[in-house]
Amino acid sequence: MVDLQELDLDEITEWPLVAQSILVVLLVLVIQGVGAWFYLKPQVAGLEALKQKEGTLKSTIITKTNQVAALPKLQAQLDELNSRYDLLLKQLPMEKELASMLASVNEHGIENNLTFTRIDWGDKQEQDFLYRLPLNIELTGDYYNIGDFSEAIARSPRIINLDDASWHRVSQESSSLHFHVKAYTYQFKPEAESD
Repeated sequence: MVDLQELDLDEITEWPLVAQSILVVLLVLVIQGVGAWFYLKPQVAGLEALKQKEGTLKSTIITKTNQVAALPKLQAQLDELNSRYDLLLKQLPMEKELASMLASVNEHGIENNLTFTRIDWGDKQEQDFLYRLPLNIELTGDYYNIGDFSEAIARSPRIINLDDASWHRVSQESSSLHFHVKAYTYQFKPEAESD
């Protein structure tokens, strides 16, 4: 048996083979531990970071691939929305068309044997990107003629919404009704058109 106190580091070459082997094994373990701590551990951390980055990039590629695959469908939807927008834009009157629009409403009333007591534009009401233009309509006539007039307004090429409708008989003996309705149409604001 070897006594460790008798071993001197200066005479390492003269130590017994077992003691030399133990020292070599210890030195190898220490060197491996230091190497693992200072070299391998940062490498493993870097590898983990790269794996996370790879996962993020894979999910980004999958997302982008799905977006590219959906692009033709989205383009078709955009084209449809643009055509609907153009159609709605054509249904909104320009400032110069308001007089002819009023004449058209009057014409629908005359065609349905109605007598106007009032038809005029109210004050513009500002909304987000539109002006709301109220149209005050008061007329007298038969119930069915008023219904036909309302249907003709609904079929007009311009957007006109009828709201706040009220009616009452002209007199107890008469079947004629006095009809009051507030109609609305809309215009784009000039700032919204320039954008």
